[in-house]
Amino acid sequence: MNKLKKVLKWSVILGLTYFIFTTLYFGYSDIDSEKGIYKFHWSGLRGIWGSGPFGFRVNEIVETQLDGLDGPYIFGNTNYYVDKASQFQRQEIGSNREVIVETTCAQLPQFTVRLKDSIPLEKDVYEPPSQLIAISDIEGNFTGLYGFLLANRVIDPTGNWIFGDGHLVLNGDFVDRGTQVTQVLWLIYHLENQAITQGGKVHYLLGNHEMMNLYGDVSYADFKYIEVAKRISEQTDWDKALRHLYSDKSELGKWLRSKNIIEKIGPTLFVHAGLNTLHLNGKYQISEMNAISRRYNGIVPTADNLKAERDRPIVSSINSPYWDRRLNFDFKYKAMFMLNGIDAQATTQTELDSILDFYQAKQMVIGHCVVDDIETGYANKVIKIDVKHGQTWQSGNTRGLFMENGLCYNVDDAGHRTKLY
Repeated sequence: MNKLKKVLKWSVILGLTYFIFTTLYFGYSDIDSEKGIYKFHWSGLRGIWGSGPFGFRVNEIVETQLDGLDGPYIFGNTNYYVDKASQFQRQEIGSNREVIVETTCAQLPQFTVRLKDSIPLEKDVYEPPSQLIAISDIEGNFTGLYGFLLANRVIDPTGNWIFGDGHLVLNGDFVDRGTQVTQVLWLIYHLENQAITQGGKVHYLLGNHEMMNLYGDVSYADFKYIEVAKRISEQTDWDKALRHLYSDKSELGKWLRSKNIIEKIGPTLFVHAGLNTLHLNGKYQISEMNAISRRYNGIVPTADNLKAERDRPIVSSINSPYWDRRLNFDFKYKAMFMLNGIDAQATTQTELDSILDFYQAKQMVIGHCVVDDIETGYANKVIKIDVKHGQTWQSGNTRGLFMENGLCYNVDDAGHRTKLY
């Protein structure tokens, strides 16, 4: 017992010492991410050597700045973008309704997108296609996405659709964290246009990060996106600025609002995070879940602005189809829920079977929770496809799912294919 006490004592001492010294050197910031103000900021000693202003700051504005290529952002007939020199530009769109998207990917430095004439709401149930490829959680990684689609013959080297009548499913969280977010969105938009002409289909499902961007949560957005949002919206509050950037006044905002949070393609349910027994017990239909989520586009779903009690399991940050973690409830999520006083348990096999039976599905494909590699669970009835994708060209680490003739394969951006089952 005494030995255990000593171990615990020294563990605490070492932990506190590490925290104190790292904070002393690297600094610490607490930011009001709605207003863009430092509640408290300590630069750390490294500030002395030029890694930012040195010292303490309280209740002061957080500086943001443009940083390389960004855009285009289309509002009506006006195109806002940031050029290679980090200069904010504005121009009118030509009569051909085409815009050029520049990237930092050496293999595809630019591509042209024709703006849609109309943006209808997506269907949410589809017949099974001959071939299907799914990938999730790209998070602004244009190089990874482009390399993956090229290696799996969804596109040609110029970024044009060559997948014929195949279907491409993008299973949420293609925004935030990365620095090529708008380029990723425009590539999806572009491929969506082209797939239809060949009898194919791009399914872009919204994840929790798309929803966060729609209602102005900048928690995971690079500062350059906050800066461009402030300039376009002429708002100083970060949340209001981002909300404007993806409002129904912008082309990308209108387009994202047409998307679903869940779709059924053949016998397979595709959803960013997963379904749980609340959705089963509430007998929520797929179309109803999509309609409910759409009502909260641009609105932070809180207890104060909940439109109906029935909406809660669809928009909750714990239980919604784009937040739920019960189908990949590993130790870290159990600990996180426990520390926050949340009573949640992993979905059982029996519960999962009942959920699939209700939706007349054989399996569910999810992202949201990172796994080491594309893997199955629940007797192959759940396929988990959120992996830590590679950031470099065709690294072999950007991975997704290929489905054909009832078989499933793990595929990557280097052209490898491994049978899952």
